[in-house]
Amino acid sequence: MRKLQRLLWTVLLALVIPLGLAGCSDSDDGDGDSGGSDNSKFVGTWALSQGGGTLWYIIFNSDNSWLISDTADGSARRVYGTYTVDGNTAAGPMVNPGIGTGEIIAALDGSVLSLDFVEFWHTPAKHVPYTGTKI
Repeated sequence: MRKLQRLLWTVLLALVIPLGLAGCSDSDDGDGDSGGSDNSKFVGTWALSQGGGTLWYIIFNSDNSWLISDTADGSARRVYGTYTVDGNTAAGPMVNPGIGTGEIIAALDGSVLSLDFVEFWHTPAKHVPYTGTKI
């Protein structure tokens, strides 16, 4: 079952990313047809921790891409992906270069970000929780 899920994610990514890029432009005609909810509450850099000091940073970009980095400026990228927003939740696929794929599910409760970092390269998939604060 896990192999089938990985295959489906791979196929989905192979189809969706090129289609999404084909429709990208630097302009917004203002028709509200952006394909998702307002992402502004997520956009920016968040310090991630697991009950202690900062471990990493997640950066949500306004173009619906994201990355996790060792540095707040994103220069030491670890993993990356895209996301969509539905209310107070942002979610999307993840690529961990040379390791595998996964997904993130981020939820906002006020100014606190709860991040479920899901690693598909484990069987069963491993869920790693983080808490984030916007910097």
